[in-house]
Amino acid sequence: MTVALTPASACNRSAGDEAAADPVRVAVQEARLDTLRDAASAPGIVVPSAAGDWTVYIEEPAEIVELPHKEGDEVAAGAVLVRFQVASLTQESAATELAVLEATSDVQRTREAVAQTQSLFDRGLIARVEHESRLAELAAAESRLRQATSRLEAVKSNESRTIVRARFPGTVVNVWHAPGDLLTGSSTDPILRVVDRSRVQVAVQLPIAQVARIAPGQLATVRSFGGETPELATVASRADTTDANVPTAEVRLSFTQPPTLPVDTPVSVEIVFDQRTNVLVVPAAAVMTDAKGPYVVVVGEDERAHRRDVRIGMRTRDLVHIATGLTAGERVIVSGVGEIGEGTAVATGR
Repeated sequence: MTVALTPASACNRSAGDEAAADPVRVAVQEARLDTLRDAASAPGIVVPSAAGDWTVYIEEPAEIVELPHKEGDEVAAGAVLVRFQVASLTQESAATELAVLEATSDVQRTREAVAQTQSLFDRGLIARVEHESRLAELAAAESRLRQATSRLEAVKSNESRTIVRARFPGTVVNVWHAPGDLLTGSSTDPILRVVDRSRVQVAVQLPIAQVARIAPGQLATVRSFGGETPELATVASRADTTDANVPTAEVRLSFTQPPTLPVDTPVSVEIVFDQRTNVLVVPAAAVMTDAKGPYVVVVGEDERAHRRDVRIGMRTRDLVHIATGLTAGERVIVSGVGEIGEGTAVATGR
């Protein structure tokens, strides 16, 4: 409960009693100039960056026919990671190749027929209409061949889906299948995972209220547990969530310099929301508020308590910026502030 400071004369004791009363012992701290930081702090972990972390799936039922790498293998960009046999593509490819063969044979037969009618027509042995009919048949056969060939090229292009190559150089960190395995064609049925360990980020879970204050580009520091020198980072992304039942959300940080911390290193993270340098600060416990506004209680040169109305600026959990109403070096009471009357004699232990 906040109690406003009251004049000593308002007390039931007489002036003589007041003078004779033992001073109230209080804890004080001096108002000082300092750097004030408003930041979110939490544990995090070094993880592969989104661009350097790839889990391979297939979107349709298939059989693995080749899986050349095991966990721990280093792979180059373009290396074959897995080769599938997809029944639907195999059947479609066989049917399309047969259609191309049939269309090719049809064109060949029609061309031979046209050559015969051309000779007969040149000698005047058949009518023009019969010769033109053969030419129309040839044009139709060639059109069917072009369509079949185009379809075969499309099928062959689709067959490229049956070979998965590494997008980037990295390390195979997980393999969940073996050659001969049948796949369901689902995102819940992964095949293998490749990670580029040179591209890492820091993942940290923060309360939703703090995540709402975070934007890409904000400065942060990352320190390994037991490490002496922090590494600088910036906010790369944050999870967007409006679910009131979710207490935290993930924030990703990118290092500003080549990282020295390997994947899976536990770290402590500090993301700076605001920072004020060379400002007057007092402990948060020293600041009270009543109907008149915020105030602190100082110990004057007379060793008595005196109210100071103040205007406050930035706040953190432990410190408050005093914009006006106080000067550096003044002693502010930090315990039982609301219970000490104006002019009360105090003892600070000095």
